[in-house]
Amino acid sequence: MGPIGLLLSISGLHQPDVWTASPGCSKPESSPETEGDDLNDAPPRSSSSLEEEETVITKVLRSIDPSMLDGSPGNVNALTRKGTAFVTICSSIGFHALRLILRDAFFRSAASSTEIMKRKVAEHYLLSAIHAFGCSFFSLRKLLSKNWKSPAGSEAMLCFSLGYSSYTLAALRGSLDPLSGVNEVANFVKLWSCLRAQGVAWIVPLLFSAEIPTACLDVLRVLADFGASPSSLAWRFCLGAFTTSFVAVKAVALPICLGRLILRPQEFPELHQPAFLPAKLAILLRAFLNYVWLSIAARHWVPVRHLHPEGQYLISPKDQRLPQLRDITPDISQSLQNIRKAYNPMSLLFFAVLQGCYFVGPAALPAILYALARIPKYRWAAGSALGMLGVLAVWPMHTERPYRTGGTAMASFFQRWLRERLLRYFSFQAIFEEPLQKDRKYLLAVMPHGVIPFASTCLSIALEKEGFVPNSIGADILFQIPLLRQLCRFGGLVPATPQSIKRALTWKYPNNITFIVPGGIAEIFLMRPDLEQVFIKSRKGFIRLALQAGVDIVPVYGLGHTQLFSMLDKSSTLGGFLMRMSRRLKVSLPLSYGRWGMPLIPYSKPIAALVGKPIRVDEPCPNPTEEHVNEVHAQFVNELIRVFEKHKGVVPGYENKQLYLEDEDVPPLRKDDALAADVLFPSTLPSLKSRL
Repeated sequence: MGPIGLLLSISGLHQPDVWTASPGCSKPESSPETEGDDLNDAPPRSSSSLEEEETVITKVLRSIDPSMLDGSPGNVNALTRKGTAFVTICSSIGFHALRLILRDAFFRSAASSTEIMKRKVAEHYLLSAIHAFGCSFFSLRKLLSKNWKSPAGSEAMLCFSLGYSSYTLAALRGSLDPLSGVNEVANFVKLWSCLRAQGVAWIVPLLFSAEIPTACLDVLRVLADFGASPSSLAWRFCLGAFTTSFVAVKAVALPICLGRLILRPQEFPELHQPAFLPAKLAILLRAFLNYVWLSIAARHWVPVRHLHPEGQYLISPKDQRLPQLRDITPDISQSLQNIRKAYNPMSLLFFAVLQGCYFVGPAALPAILYALARIPKYRWAAGSALGMLGVLAVWPMHTERPYRTGGTAMASFFQRWLRERLLRYFSFQAIFEEPLQKDRKYLLAVMPHGVIPFASTCLSIALEKEGFVPNSIGADILFQIPLLRQLCRFGGLVPATPQSIKRALTWKYPNNITFIVPGGIAEIFLMRPDLEQVFIKSRKGFIRLALQAGVDIVPVYGLGHTQLFSMLDKSSTLGGFLMRMSRRLKVSLPLSYGRWGMPLIPYSKPIAALVGKPIRVDEPCPNPTEEHVNEVHAQFVNELIRVFEKHKGVVPGYENKQLYLEDEDVPPLRKDDALAADVLFPSTLPSLKSRL
């Protein structure tokens, strides 16, 4: 026992002898005579310390790994360090997933750095409210029932709250002031200790009753954000509930419990076990901090009219460093539509297949099949699958003919079922300056590239509804990977070689439209969350090919492209190294990720294709001069900038963004803006008041 435990022992708050003498304590094996004497001399345990039944969490952990449970005699629902760490990680992952769901439902339109920071603060407020209301509902429901001392549900709520506490510490690292950090750490220690102690499930509803004032405070926060009047009935009711619950829990219940714990320790011997000592220390520390922060909460959230007759706020809601939820949150119907778009199963299936073909297909799948082929039981099946992969790797793709005549049943399935889902996933919209004619041929140059040019894919799907079957130019490396090359061909892609592009430009309606993304690998590493940048000054090869084929050149800007993934900036050491390696290997190697941290699953954010006016090329020019190429190239750049400036407001968050060329000086990337788009590791947030 440390000095703090000794101090608590002197004060009577911690009496380990009471626990040692109780029949619920796990003791070393002894002789029957001695054991019988100890049981006869021990004081009777209270009804709160009766033998517990195994909870659902305990049964699940036992089926996974029995070492996660404390196997000492008499221990039923106590966890080991390993088990507690396991449930903490699982619950934290659950809160991270819940945060992503809230983002998909309410904050998909946040694009600028300021809105992203507001979105993150609001996300954490919503998570805090969900946690507080969940704990309050559990506590009230449990305390009002007849069997409130039963362990049913208590262990699950401990895991739920422990996951929230650990996720909060990880997500708000570096942004909490010291006292708030100590408060969160104390809460984590309290929950951890309760999971490791035995026979304390009955006290969990009492502990979680402390979240009732927090729930009332969250309601007051939301009312202030929505501009509710302090004289309104809702405000007065929540304020009265907050004051009543705070006084009842913090000022009445806590002193009574502490006094009974000191005066009658034999009634609750399980509260004096060594495993519960950290929880008692954490409870006392948090109680002290709560009384200190009571004045802060009143100063920020309670209007002075309830304390003084002036009827003014000490700090008005407009001056508080809090997001106004009504400014960045759509209505309920729009939120349900966002959920439907973000979690459409067919869209997620497509991205999962794309993920597997790009990573699992060329790397893990052959290795797995080879390992299975060495096992006699799976030798024939794995060998056949491995041989089929080899056949797919060398099977000709017939890219010399239009996609319409080279389609298969699988390609028809891809077009019929997935194109509408992809458009919904991105809330895609296409804006045409002039309609495209069926009797002319077009080369649509889409910029910027982004990690994956989904704007060109969605625009191609939109044009298919009008009868066109566009040709898309894809990187040559895509046609060298088994399975992925078939998937690309099903999508109408042709290799990015001069011969393939020239051949595609000669095809007539419905294949008279060809997509190309001239920015290439260099443009991927220009992505930034605060501005738009394109790599076009030195890209003149597609202009020359269009002049030689006599096809019209159409500039297309993919608005929202650069917000679909988070990636490492090229200004960093690792980002610069990956950019140089990508150029040398002629394959993109950006360190990027999207939803759920996956490299090829984009965020569900709105994108738009801004189709400018075609630059007409009436006659083919087999040998265009350099001056002619430069002149047409300048027209293309000017039209691209014009269409961006004219229509950039169609995607939320782009109203104030600027477009830069690769040779123009751009403002340095601020640290906050660089980290604002991070999903797995949130950036530093404005200091938040700790939960009461």
